[in-house]
Parts: sequence; C-alpha cells; structure tokens
Amino acid sequence: MIDCLIIGSGPAGLMAANVLERNNLNYILFDKNATLGRKLLITGGTRCNVTNKYNVAEFIDQLKIKNKRFLYSSLSNFGTKDVLEFFNNKGVLLSLEKEYQYFPKSSKSQDIIDALRQTISNKNIMLNTKIESIEKTEEGYHVKTNNHSYFSKNVIIATGSKSYPKTGSTGDGVRWGKEFNHEIVPFYPAETHIYSSFVKRNKEFLQGITITDCEVSINNQKKIYAGGLIFTHFGISGPLIQNISELIYFELQKSTVELKIRLTSYSEEQIIHLLESKENQNKRLIRILEKLTIKRLAKYLLLNMKFREDKLVASISKQDIQLIVNKLLKFSVLIDHVESIQNAFVNGGGISTNEINPKTMESKLNRGLYFVGETLNVHGPIGGFNITIALSTGYSAASNIRRD
Repeated sequence: MIDCLIIGSGPAGLMAANVLERNNLNYILFDKNATLGRKLLITGGTRCNVTNKYNVAEFIDQLKIKNKRFLYSSLSNFGTKDVLEFFNNKGVLLSLEKEYQYFPKSSKSQDIIDALRQTISNKNIMLNTKIESIEKTEEGYHVKTNNHSYFSKNVIIATGSKSYPKTGSTGDGVRWGKEFNHEIVPFYPAETHIYSSFVKRNKEFLQGITITDCEVSINNQKKIYAGGLIFTHFGISGPLIQNISELIYFELQKSTVELKIRLTSYSEEQIIHLLESKENQNKRLIRILEKLTIKRLAKYLLLNMKFREDKLVASISKQDIQLIVNKLLKFSVLIDHVESIQNAFVNGGGISTNEINPKTMESKLNRGLYFVGETLNVHGPIGGFNITIALSTGYSAASNIRRD
C-alpha cells in the first residue's frame, strides 16, 4: 500500500512531491505528459512570475473571489516568503519587478521546474501515464492507469483547470470530484483579453495604442477600475482588462457589455476650460485634442466626431464641447466576447471549497482525497498569485499526510 499518489505535475503536484520526499513517505507522481510541469513552462511568457511580495493579509485582499478567506490557513502554512526561501535554498535567484512581482533572475521558467524537480527521486515519477479511474476502497483508493493499478491510502489531485489543454490541463480533476459527489463550480475564463468588433473595425487607428493610467467602467456602473490597457487587432488587453475580464464575462451572460474608457487624465472642468479659453480659440482643434490625449487617439476622435482636421476651436459649439468631453471621459467600446476557457491565462471555477478542509485541502466527504491548485475554485490576478496558491495548497495537502 502506497502512502500517497499525486496526479498532475504542475506547481501544486511538484510541491506536494517535495514535501512527501522530505517526510520520507512512499509516493508516486503521475503525469500524462512526457515532461514535468508543461504548463508551468509557458507561464509568464516562459519567464514564470512565481510569486509576489505580499503578506497573507495583503495577498488575500488582492483577490476578487468571494471565498478568498478559504486560502488564509494555507497561505499561513506556506506563503510568499516561504516560496522565496524555498527557491533560494534550491539555488534559484528571484528578482523583483514592477515593485511586487518575483521572476527567476534568469527569466527562465525551466529553472523553477528544475528546482521543484531537484529532490524528487526518479523512481517516484511516472510520466506518459493516463489515469483511467479512481475508486474508493475500505483501506484507501484504487487508481487504475493505462499501464498498471495502484493502491494508496491518499490521493492528491493536482490536475489544474481547462486552461491550455494542449499542456494536459483538461479538467480531469473536476470529473473525478464529481464522481466523489463534490459540488462543482463550472470553469470560466479569467485574467485574459476581450474581443470587440468595434476595435477590430478601427484597428488602423487604435491597434497598438497603450494607455498606462486608465479608468474603465462596465455598462456605466458606478464602480471604476484603474490600470493599464492596450488596444489590439482584435479588441483590448493589458493588466486592467485582464483584471476585470471575468466580471465582463459574467456581465455578458446577462446582457450586452459596453465599456466606458477614460482617454485622458484631464477632468471635465479642465477640458472645458481649454476649449473655452481665449488663447486657444484660433488654434486647430486637433492640437488641443493632442494635448488632452495620445496623438493617434486625437486624430481618431476628430474623424469619429466627423470634424475636419483644420477645424478651429473657435468654431465649435457648446454641443460640440459636450461631445468632446464625453468622447474623452467615456469612450464607448462594445464587447463581443471574452477569450475562451481554453485560451484564458487562468480559469475560475473548479471543485467547490465548501467541501474542502481549508487547513489541509482534504475532502470533507472522502478521507484521504485532496484537491489542490487550480483544480479548486480559487484563483487570483496575474502577478504571481496563482502559482503561489498552487504551491501553498500543494504544500498544505502533503504536510497533512502521515505514515500510519
């Protein structure tokens, strides 16, 4: 009888293997791929933003999910400082970027995988192994693979979500969770970009424009979201959009979605003052717009409002001024859809945390069965949150397993 079987070699599964190895437990790590950590290899553009600088309270405060307090115990067991210490002890130097994100100094995600792999014995790794079934027995679990059958006291399911299925992330963990009567929250796209026919039609003018300090509202709601965005050839992306993409996704399930985007740092009063100022009356309107926003946007707005390029400020009416104010402060973009679940950087959804022990990641319904990482209905924004959650939950699960 094996102490533990780990299914999935992402960061959660690899961390669990490290803990079991340290505790001298008998385990096997399975993966359907020919290599370990395939999805981890491509994260952060292959650079792997492995963690961030936030303490437990700050980390949890950054999460948008309703059940974020579920992660408190796990992050207290193994949080961002522990992640930094773990990789430092493995000889991987991490460097701080954008004042809060940690990447390997080499900018190679392979270094993260190598560090996690460093102390895992080869005899405990089974690659190219597909799990065909998991059955509960009186003593533990019977796991059948495409090659063999195994009996184990414990099973850690670390198979991830449905994001990037080519890496082997096909939602198997949710299927097994359902078989063991767990509540499932359907997967949905998160931390990704959005598509807009309006932007696509006007890509000649908009594509590549970046607004570093931007404000956006969804369907004229009072809540304002701030950050950076970029107009692409298909729609909009960037940190701000990725951060609110799941909110847009859920809004689209109910109705059409229109974003109102602030294109200038000037207030309404300042814009009106510039347009009514005597010293600007003999200037061309395009020059004032260029002062208020990015040059390419200024040219686009002029065309969009059907004004001639030689139009003088003196020739605009009160109605024109209000139109300009609206375009600058509430530039309207209709959204078609959010990136698919399969191509989103992160997926929300998974095994409901209602039936999982937050201290150990063990199922409350099935003793010895653990769910970790993105298999669970927990996720965070881009910025080292999701890998930290995976490492933390993998650590907590494996730390609870003992040899009887």
